[in-house]
Amino acid sequence: MKSYLLVPKESIETQARVGPRGTEQGERVLPRTTALRFTVAHKAPDTLSALGLRSATLPGPRPPVSGQEERRRKGRGAKAARGTRGADATTPPMPGATVAEQTGAEPGSYRYMPLIGATMAHFYEDHTEKEARGELERDFEFIPDVVPLSFPGPVSAGQPGPRNRGMSSLAEREWPDESGVPLAHAQGIRGAGVMLGILDTGVDADHPEHAARVIQFRYVSLFPNSPHNPARDIRGFDPDGHGTHVCGIAAGVHHGVAPEVDLYVASVIESETIRTSLGRVAAGMEWLLHQFSRPENSTRPAVVNLSLGFPLLPPPGISEADYNLNLRALQTMIRRLLDSNVLPVVAAGNSGPDTVGYPAAFPESLAVGAVDFARNVATFSASGTVGRRVVPDIMGYGVNVYSSTERRCNNQAFYERMSGTSMAAPYVAGIAALYRCRAPDLTALEVRDLILSNAVKLPRSGTHKTGKGLAVFR
Repeated sequence: MKSYLLVPKESIETQARVGPRGTEQGERVLPRTTALRFTVAHKAPDTLSALGLRSATLPGPRPPVSGQEERRRKGRGAKAARGTRGADATTPPMPGATVAEQTGAEPGSYRYMPLIGATMAHFYEDHTEKEARGELERDFEFIPDVVPLSFPGPVSAGQPGPRNRGMSSLAEREWPDESGVPLAHAQGIRGAGVMLGILDTGVDADHPEHAARVIQFRYVSLFPNSPHNPARDIRGFDPDGHGTHVCGIAAGVHHGVAPEVDLYVASVIESETIRTSLGRVAAGMEWLLHQFSRPENSTRPAVVNLSLGFPLLPPPGISEADYNLNLRALQTMIRRLLDSNVLPVVAAGNSGPDTVGYPAAFPESLAVGAVDFARNVATFSASGTVGRRVVPDIMGYGVNVYSSTERRCNNQAFYERMSGTSMAAPYVAGIAALYRCRAPDLTALEVRDLILSNAVKLPRSGTHKTGKGLAVFR
């Protein structure tokens, strides 16, 4: 099986045309569109459907799996070699075998994602892929889903800030007065009315830090765009704890920066490998934008936190051309968030100075580095220059940050101190939510500018770049 994200070439090269939610200066009502209007975006699903691929978007019963009915497309090309199409319902899993997508009798499957302007396609047969390329390659980039993404790696061994485990909540939030968080809360500004989306390992919805609210949660499966492995909207869970910690920093009831935001969490990162894929991130972003674009939400301000990224260089076995195509696709998705008046807040990475990863290096991202509570730059905080762009844009508290993680079988809750730009990013996302709560008519770009202009200046570092300084609420 081969998987591709089909992105209109015009959407990679240009901004979406201004629609009803347009952001012209002076326009204060910003309802989101239900889809981005690129002229050829609909051509991909129409063509793939005509070729016999199964839609994972449309409702209906799951299709029969291979081996349970006669193949309908005999004679249209060479028969796929046994074992190349993935798994079917009659194939017992082998211990230690690579997880394969369950496939059906159809020659492939696809999911049309209008809100990010892309289509994810899975081809089970080479000749079907060849036909699709013949029809679509002039207007679409076929971006292979082959480069793994992950959240920033662990901090270096010598960095202060081990994962100190505790089983009780602190008596009060530990955000310093200089952060402006205590002042905002005293003024009743706690994030109410703002939507906060998080793409991570998940969230424990029954942890005391989160149990008092309803969290919209989607588990994005390993093969999210297949009709055989659909995503599930269920009670939030998190087998790793990283996502729960991130959610607690940004929005925890007892410790969060913006405890009254509405949380929308998509689980897209595996706990065992801390990796994800372009397809899973695309499916998670499409779901978030779908939630944000509902009629009751279309004019509400929103922020998205992403503690994930591509490796700094193409992984072994991945060509530079494929790696760059994946970067372009990810940048297009980040741009779609801004097109929809959603502020993307991204962790810069934990690989230290002179290292810049993506999506933090994209100009559309608000890239976040880490400092400790004494405003010292963390040694692990990534920074550097890409062209004329300096990364990070802003700094946040990211050393020994206390937040929720997991629960024991007896329901005893755990809290831990963790370090990383993955902790600094949700702090800044929470600050952004406070600004959007106070002034919901501001655009995402205006909120970004407000965060940068209100930052507390930091002493010049001989090794690290620190952007505009420490993000605070004023």
